[in-house]
Amino acid sequence: MLSSLFPLLFLSSAVLAASPQTLKLTARKGSFARHVRRVSPISEPLLDQFNGTDLQWFGNISFGTPPQTFGVVFDTGSFDSEVPGIQCGASCANQNKFDFSKSSTFVSLNRTGELDFATGGGVEPSDFESLQVLEVNDTMTLLGIATPDTTFFLITNQTAGFFNDPYDGIVGMGFQPNGGIFPSLRKAGLPAIFSMFLTPHTVGDAELTIGGVDESKLKGQTLTYAPILPPTDQTNFWQLASTNIIINSKDVQKSLFDGLPMVFDSGTSNIVMPTNLTNAMNALISPLIKPFGTLGAYGIPCSEIDSLPAEITFTFTDTNNKPFNLTIPSRELNVGPLNEDPNTCQTLINALDEGVGIIGGSLLKHYYSVWDVDQARMGFVSNGF
Repeated sequence: MLSSLFPLLFLSSAVLAASPQTLKLTARKGSFARHVRRVSPISEPLLDQFNGTDLQWFGNISFGTPPQTFGVVFDTGSFDSEVPGIQCGASCANQNKFDFSKSSTFVSLNRTGELDFATGGGVEPSDFESLQVLEVNDTMTLLGIATPDTTFFLITNQTAGFFNDPYDGIVGMGFQPNGGIFPSLRKAGLPAIFSMFLTPHTVGDAELTIGGVDESKLKGQTLTYAPILPPTDQTNFWQLASTNIIINSKDVQKSLFDGLPMVFDSGTSNIVMPTNLTNAMNALISPLIKPFGTLGAYGIPCSEIDSLPAEITFTFTDTNNKPFNLTIPSRELNVGPLNEDPNTCQTLINALDEGVGIIGGSLLKHYYSVWDVDQARMGFVSNGF
């Protein structure tokens, strides 16, 4: 998702073609070379978008033949990919654009539509942002692994929330065993696994690894794996069930989150919970935290926020049926001053009533994370930040 607050969990698509049809939001399975050669996991550096936060990371991917390269957010909260096309005018002036006329393998699928987002690329809620898109097909190449016959979207227009993003688009890394880059990894002799080393901007050296794990990032520690919740179809979110939520050593009432899937979303900056759960969690941090506006943000006077303890721990169950904790430290509470009121600072937990909880970069940058498609599991180890 190209949003750093809410991921692209729920797309609103409107087809403008003469014959009504639904936009496909997953990549097609491609055709691949017959011969498989086993290669080692491959890594590339990720850049950190630091614009008042350090909660969004992006790297390079290519589309077309010969490849045209774009900076994209590798978004575990969505399944589709979007980059600007040359059809996009002034609204894409700050982004690289895909020139379909220069690709020998390009095919337009002649379907257009709109993708809606809860924010642009910032952390503060805004009115819904949207992309006008054209559905197309071409080769996608990530770190030398090519996926022919991939369906993605060319952005033909976009609203103002995306104008100043330092990246060009999105590549969906949601759990889809037979879509995206994952079948190509298998054909290349690699497991369908990717790993993310997301770091605070003060640390740097963030990294995406495909086809395995960068063992140097483990620092001698053992990964803890947890099975993701069973998919309902060929696609599903990277989601776990939490057995406990602890705020400053106090348990949150279990009935507020029992049965609530927790989606791990690298494209979301903050954490996002249903309103009643958000209120309960914020109440255990400070009664001064109040809703700000109508779009799910909460705030507190900036003069109060930095002294507040706000350690948030989620408990999950690993593959050996043992509990383990993932913790967000107190320093993540302050998301920065709100544009509408610089004396009020936005707090970490936002509200969205869509039947899931969302855990984003505020937690992921404190753990090396492994996203294992083949075994339907996630792995974590503390990175010590």
